[in-house]
Order: sequence, then structure tokens, then C-alpha cells
Amino acid sequence: MNQQELIQNAWTLTEAIEAAVGKEDWAQAAELDEARAPLVMSLQADQPADALIVIRKIQASMDAVAARARDAQTALSATYRRSMDGAKAASQYHQAARL
Repeated sequence: MNQQELIQNAWTLTEAIEAAVGKEDWAQAAELDEARAPLVMSLQADQPADALIVIRKIQASMDAVAARARDAQTALSATYRRSMDGAKAASQYHQAARL
């Protein structure tokens, strides 16, 4: 596979990752990222200007997806903490009611 094909395949996977993230399908996004990683790693340093534009778009997308994943993880952690606090409070209530 030549460099142009690698870049095009990496971009196609990037668009699919963005679509999966848009649906909050993190498992699908991770699978697609695993498929894209070897393509990105095999890109050579010397690229024509048009290829560099696509590569920069891929990099920007990777940064945006990583930021969105961090935000989703933070929100999920906060929800988990609230749920655990609620379960603990319910348990304490039931324990006090038995007395």
C-alpha cells in the first residue's frame, strides 16, 4: 500500500471514529482506532502538501476525540460516585430503620 492509500484509509477510519464517537459508541470507536493505529504509524515523514493537510486533519480529530473521551469518562465517574453515594445512603437508611 502506498503512502497516499495509507493516508486515505486512515482518513476513512478517522471519519468512522468520529461517527462512532458522535453516537457515543466508544467500543466501536476503540476498534476503529486499533485498525487505524498501524496505518498512522506507517506514515513516512516526507509527504506532499496535500497529504500533510489530511494528516493534520487526522491529528486534530485524534485530539478532539481524546478530549471528548476524557469528558465522557469524567461524567461517567461522577455518575458512578453519585450512584454509590445514593446506594450507601439507602443502606444507612435501611440499617437505621431496623433499629
